[in-house]
Amino acid sequence: METQSKNSEEIVRAKQMKLILSIDQSGRSLSKKLNFEDCQYSNCVFRHTLNNISYAQQADVLIFGPNYEQITLQVPATVRQRQLWFVFSMESPAFSHNRFNKVINSFNGSMTYSRDSIPAHFPYGFMKQKAESTSKDVVDYAKHKTKGAYAYVSNCDSHQYNRLEAMRHLLIYVNGDIFGSCTNQQPCPRKGDITCEVKVHSQYRFHLAFENSLCKDYITEKFWKTLENKGYFVPVALGGLSIEEYTDVAPPNSFIHAYNFSSMEALGKYLQHLMNDDAAYNRYHEWRHNYTVTRETNKKSVCSLCKSINHLESLQTAQSHLFADEWNDQSNCRNLANKSV
Repeated sequence: METQSKNSEEIVRAKQMKLILSIDQSGRSLSKKLNFEDCQYSNCVFRHTLNNISYAQQADVLIFGPNYEQITLQVPATVRQRQLWFVFSMESPAFSHNRFNKVINSFNGSMTYSRDSIPAHFPYGFMKQKAESTSKDVVDYAKHKTKGAYAYVSNCDSHQYNRLEAMRHLLIYVNGDIFGSCTNQQPCPRKGDITCEVKVHSQYRFHLAFENSLCKDYITEKFWKTLENKGYFVPVALGGLSIEEYTDVAPPNSFIHAYNFSSMEALGKYLQHLMNDDAAYNRYHEWRHNYTVTRETNKKSVCSLCKSINHLESLQTAQSHLFADEWNDQSNCRNLANKSV
């Protein structure tokens, strides 16, 4: 009888639609992520608007990006008491404009790239283990790859280290190119010219996946796009607080990380070795037999968000300043200023 009662409660709960609303610029990126079809709880609907406070008062959940103060101050306390407030960010807190002001001290959860996010973790990519290992036929991924490393850099700002300088230092030891608006070099006359891009990029063995800031769990599309790319490059990563943050989420032996080397010179000499040792280079592609990589939104995270809204007991109570304190803590970001790596 108790089981029947519980099941009935679940059915009733599932019929009550839950409005999740973003009322700042973060809604544009979230609208591509939050599709609750095929979830155990599919009674959540996401909408976004800009500064519509009357609409915000109808929502069950409000989601805020870092620039939220003026919006939240206009939500009446009576409305706040029945709402859940989550924070959302896909950028690192290294830069001041990505930090959360502690004026508002009551958040119920977070939605970020950080693995500590509750109720929803949104990584830039993730690996999937194949049900069966694919063919072990030998593939020479080094074939026709005569150049070393390349990178695209369009965001010229970096935090606590000079990204462009680090890349240029590395390319002293292994030939390569840095494209993008920061160097005014474009490999193809027209952006999106796939034929040209395939021809140009296929010559390189490595892609430099250097993040603009070196913060905990901040592993962006630069890294995941490299693994996913059918040009078959090996990412040379510089990011995160530790190498373990990469080994925990990426296929084994699928990347090279700068933290494993004492200097850019040491890293460059290792890349030189891989330019001359095809067998050693090809070992960085063996993971492809057993894993795939995707940059799709993690459906598990999306479903956990809707489930948590239906099960309020699964969420921690609002914590005064706790999220902002942890998020803004600069000990979560590595400082490589004036260091060789």
